[in-house]
Amino acid sequence: MGTVKRDAVHPSAGRDWGLIAAMTVSAHPIAFLFGLALIGVSGFVGDWGLLAPPVAWTVFGLVGAAVSRHQLPGRAIRPANEPELAALVQAVAEQMGFRVPLLVRVIPVPDAGLIATKVAGVRVFVLVLGWPLLRGLTAAQLAAVVAHELAHELHLGDRRTSRLLAARESLVESMDNGVQVPAAVAGKLLRATQKRSWEFETAADASSADVAGSTAVRGALEQSGLIMAAFEILGERWASALADDGSYPQDLYDALDAAMGDAYAGRLVAAAAQAADDADELDPYGISSHPPRATRVAAIPERPEGGWDSREPVPMRDGEAVDRWCVHELVGPEDPSDELRPVRVLDCAPERFDVPVGEANAALVEATGCDSVPAAMAAILEAIADGSWVQLARAIDPDIRSAPPALRAALGRDALVGCLGRAVSGRLLDAGWHRSSRWMTSALVNPDGEDVDVRVLIEQALDSADPLTLRELLALGDPRTMA
Repeated sequence: MGTVKRDAVHPSAGRDWGLIAAMTVSAHPIAFLFGLALIGVSGFVGDWGLLAPPVAWTVFGLVGAAVSRHQLPGRAIRPANEPELAALVQAVAEQMGFRVPLLVRVIPVPDAGLIATKVAGVRVFVLVLGWPLLRGLTAAQLAAVVAHELAHELHLGDRRTSRLLAARESLVESMDNGVQVPAAVAGKLLRATQKRSWEFETAADASSADVAGSTAVRGALEQSGLIMAAFEILGERWASALADDGSYPQDLYDALDAAMGDAYAGRLVAAAAQAADDADELDPYGISSHPPRATRVAAIPERPEGGWDSREPVPMRDGEAVDRWCVHELVGPEDPSDELRPVRVLDCAPERFDVPVGEANAALVEATGCDSVPAAMAAILEAIADGSWVQLARAIDPDIRSAPPALRAALGRDALVGCLGRAVSGRLLDAGWHRSSRWMTSALVNPDGEDVDVRVLIEQALDSADPLTLRELLALGDPRTMA
């Protein structure tokens, strides 16, 4: 099994505890400042009883947090119901020497983790597995995921390291709060601890390869990234669109499988997964606890296959019930009295989930300052030719200006490709073209029966600074739109 060199990842205890304290304070700046002020006031007036209420609040908060930790996520998977999954988890645990009792629970999102808890006074671990991963990974890849999670516990056995990574995670989560420490301060602390976090990830990958084989680990990393991207850019859009009508996607996971099997949607999902990897590469504040996927894949040691099926997922005998539970858990209304109607995504008209073309047209007109959509498109094409499209992209999505500098170019490109792609596709559809993918409006069939991917053409125009093909495309769609 891959092991962690204690000398490499455990520097001085003093530095570790100092970082833990600094990150904890930075994650809760208001509470810290309030506490200091109250201590000062109590000392000044000589009445330490003033500290009693906040101490009580703190105790209640800690008790509440402890209770919530015991409210385990997901749905329990019993070995008698899913013997193949239970056998895989048990075999991985035995190979790794993981001797603490393991329970398995499934959650509706593509994630995995290991939670320590107690059952009837006995210390156990709960292995949490996302239903999209159980459906979308082969048995060998799933074994790699299980081994990775168990390796974390084997590697993170000492209290100091656990506290350090927990404080780091708390600081990362606090950066989305309304009140937070300056990003430069948080970034300095996160960068100081990121290497430690990354070393534990690559060590867990190495242990996973020892058990499941290098090919399975690489496949799990790549496929899980695609599954996550599809879930975020397609699944969440379907759920949101249907929720507006008081319904929910009954066949959410089947529809995601179908979309990932579509060549055009698969390309979009792959691009989104790559964009997420690129964001990790450019991470200016050291937020990511995981190395970029390419870095992880390159660091995996070569190991033989582990003996699990490398072609098919683990059979799930109660899969239909789990599927139904996951969908309801994911989209269930907050108010039990609000009943959502089941709707099958695969039975819906594709247009039901399209982003309205009018929004894209309006964004182009506003960004360019033109008085019509054709004029705005002409201005965008000129900007592509002279390189000034970056400013227009930031006008389309003003949030880009507040993003970290290292990410602005990629975000601007995505904003322009997405907005212009919807506008151009909408114009071509109005001119009589047809879609070649139910999942994407940018994949079209021209009057000659040829497939055209509008997004790809826009990306090529940006790379070459030559919008000629786009001009010709618009002219084919409607000769009156461009000169």
